[in-house]
Amino acid sequence: MNLSDKELLNYALENGMIDVSTIQKTIEMNERKKYLEMHNHEVWQGKDGYFYTKVDDETKPGGRRMIKKSQRKAVEDAIVEFYKGKSNEPTIESVFYEWIEQKMEYGEIQRQTKERYEVDFSRFFSEIKEKKIKYFTEEDLEDFAKTSIHKNHLKAKAWGNLRSILSGMFKFAKKKGYTNISITSFLGDLEISRKAFCKDKKTDEESVFTDLEMHKLVGCLQENPNIANLAILMAAYTGMRAGEVVALKWEDINEKYIYVHRTQIRYREDGEEIYEVRDFPKTEAGIRKIVIVENLKPILKRLRLLNPFTEYVFIKDGEVMKKCVPSSSLRRMCDKAGIPRRGMHVLRKTYATRLLNANVDEAVITNQMGHTDIATTKGHYYYNDKAFDKMAESIGKVINY
Repeated sequence: MNLSDKELLNYALENGMIDVSTIQKTIEMNERKKYLEMHNHEVWQGKDGYFYTKVDDETKPGGRRMIKKSQRKAVEDAIVEFYKGKSNEPTIESVFYEWIEQKMEYGEIQRQTKERYEVDFSRFFSEIKEKKIKYFTEEDLEDFAKTSIHKNHLKAKAWGNLRSILSGMFKFAKKKGYTNISITSFLGDLEISRKAFCKDKKTDEESVFTDLEMHKLVGCLQENPNIANLAILMAAYTGMRAGEVVALKWEDINEKYIYVHRTQIRYREDGEEIYEVRDFPKTEAGIRKIVIVENLKPILKRLRLLNPFTEYVFIKDGEVMKKCVPSSSLRRMCDKAGIPRRGMHVLRKTYATRLLNANVDEAVITNQMGHTDIATTKGHYYYNDKAFDKMAESIGKVINY
């Protein structure tokens, strides 16, 4: 009978063949040896008979602290205690990764969010990542926040992303006993002028398609009805996100509405870009039923002809189409239509703008957009979609003295 190492160890312990106290002493001796080997300063005996050494301590002037004991063993004991304490003084970088790994373990974030956090950490924290979080003060935090905003020309949204990392990381660190800073109080008291943020320089013309541009674009898409272009038309007539469009299954669609409740995400794993459909949308409000307008019905029929027996609506080369595919096709179609290139999200903003301009009930708009309130729609998705000549004509009718 062959026993595993664990079974052999249990057998030896149960039958008194191994003394637990001996094992414990061996562990302690090895740990002591490890800490003493970490010490990079000599131990010497002074003329007064006392034993001395120095340890690196960034909290002291000159970055070092003297240890003085009457016996050499006492000095070594102090060295061991010092390095034991240092082991509970993680760097900002190690706290960050410990924090996000825990969030992943508990299912609080998805892999694409973890990837975004890692990119932001690499971008913003490179100069302070080796600092011990225990010695990072509120003054250091304020300097870091304001310097990051100024140096990186951050917009308010980018600062929001950085703020989320700071908040989560320092809350985690406080629970672990790594810091005494209350990040909630700190961020609540932090004063940053709105003038500090870089302004979004995009014009209305860059943020939405005008009526004429949409007419030209839709014409080109209908003349070239491949699977990617049909996905673009789907987005144009529903205001859906690209990830929501490609994640649609035929079971989500009936004669009256499209039931949106899943999305495609993208993340990197071992250097490879992975696309994956998850069974819930970007936000809780993203679960919604989108009205099927008349212009969308022939598009759905054409899609049925292209993929009559598939589970997913948008299948390309035997697989669920990646959300980057319609994005790439949209740029080519803009060129073909003779209009400036724009992304898939501009279609979503155009959809919202047209609903708002038509005075559609606000509750309906928030529902169709998958937003929690109309302020989100108006604040981030509402732009002027009128061509300049149309604006001049409208203003001219009013300003006519």
